[in-house]
Amino acid sequence: MLSKGWIKKLFKEISTWVEEGIIEPNQADKIKDRYSRQLEYNRLVSSIFILGSILIGAGIILFIASNWQHLGKLVKIGLVFSFVLGFNLLGYHFRFEKSNHPKLGEPLLFLGAISFGAGIWLIAQIFQIPYNYANGFLFWIIGILPVIFLLYGISKFPLTLYPLPEGRGRGEGANLLRSKSVLVLTSLLLPVWLSVFIANNLSNPVYPFFLLLAIIIYLVYRERQKASLFISIIGVSIWLTHYLYLQQPAITDYFSINMQLLYGNLFIAYGFILYFLGMLHRRGKFGGFSIIYKALAMLFIFINNYSLTFAHHYAELFHPGKAQEVVYLPLAFLIIYALYLLSGIIISKHLFKSRNSEEKKEAGIIFPFLILQIILMHFGPLGENFVSISYNILFFAEIIAFLYLGYLLRQESIFRLSLGAFALNTLTRYFDTFWKIFPRSIFFIIGGLILIFGGMYMEKKRKSVEKSMKEKLAEERG
Repeated sequence: MLSKGWIKKLFKEISTWVEEGIIEPNQADKIKDRYSRQLEYNRLVSSIFILGSILIGAGIILFIASNWQHLGKLVKIGLVFSFVLGFNLLGYHFRFEKSNHPKLGEPLLFLGAISFGAGIWLIAQIFQIPYNYANGFLFWIIGILPVIFLLYGISKFPLTLYPLPEGRGRGEGANLLRSKSVLVLTSLLLPVWLSVFIANNLSNPVYPFFLLLAIIIYLVYRERQKASLFISIIGVSIWLTHYLYLQQPAITDYFSINMQLLYGNLFIAYGFILYFLGMLHRRGKFGGFSIIYKALAMLFIFINNYSLTFAHHYAELFHPGKAQEVVYLPLAFLIIYALYLLSGIIISKHLFKSRNSEEKKEAGIIFPFLILQIILMHFGPLGENFVSISYNILFFAEIIAFLYLGYLLRQESIFRLSLGAFALNTLTRYFDTFWKIFPRSIFFIIGGLILIFGGMYMEKKRKSVEKSMKEKLAEERG
């Protein structure tokens, strides 16, 4: 059965063949039509298998729940282990040995991972073992990680629990042994565990999070799993929020600074790091990760700069009772400075060493905003109005810069995110400025007209720019 990724690559190649005159447009349409039907069929089959697996899992859970009190301990334990082993063995069989039904194996492996997690709490209940939810999620992650390594890295181990599919070499079999759903589940469980642990242990910085994160990131890059990368980046942002929360007493005791500025700049710095990682991944085998890094980076930069444009955040910038002398520099400051410094190092590499003209332009556009963000972070003592106006100007300039970058790099996602930020900022300034000036009826009428005609104009310009991007890309390929 052909994969979705293979068909997408084929469609890109077909477009190139037409442009180079290798095949005729009508031939291209016939090929695309044939494989489009195959892609739709694959999705239908996958959906049916997933739905069927969910129904089976729900039925089993309901059956066990209704008879749980009447079962003995040995029977309960046997059921737990039977379901965990049964789902995994069946999933392996259909996914990797029975080549006619690989789509059925994936949901079964996923149910195996879910059964393992449910089994942790059931075993604890059977033997009345004291536990908390955080430990349960942690054991769940630790328990299914070996399964992922077994499925993903079988070529690395001389001995395995399962034989390779018949007729396949070790290297070939290793490429076949993939179960994306289990990796996505594990990467999702990590931020869930972190959040639950933080809720019960507010004073703990949770450094072990990075050990588990490193293992998951290794698997993410090994299998080029975009969804897991997305979730992992969000997980890091949760940890950063918690860490700055722990540092808040040390900051407010010795510094006359607003925490909104620190939280905003922490995630802006994190956004710049992500964007520059996206630049590093633009070419090569991890090119698919580039847009994940850049899109999330823009969200972090836009959302936090947007939050810093409002003057009311800075009403308590000054704390007269606080010590004026800086006794020490809290680690939160060091993290922000380190993120900005790392961003500067990466961008400098592209700015001065890259031979690609587009990468040089991209670095040259982003670098001044990095410097401005660092400078503006220290402008809190100059007053709430000054800080608010400065961030409004900076936010607007960054939106325009990213709009241009989206066009320059021919990346529609960057262009659309920037366009969305522009629309949000325009609407916000309209409400912020005219809410108290106009009568309510006139205010809403004018606001509605702006939205309708502004939306029509933006949609027209978006289509025009995206068409121009595609034409420019076609010219380069030609």
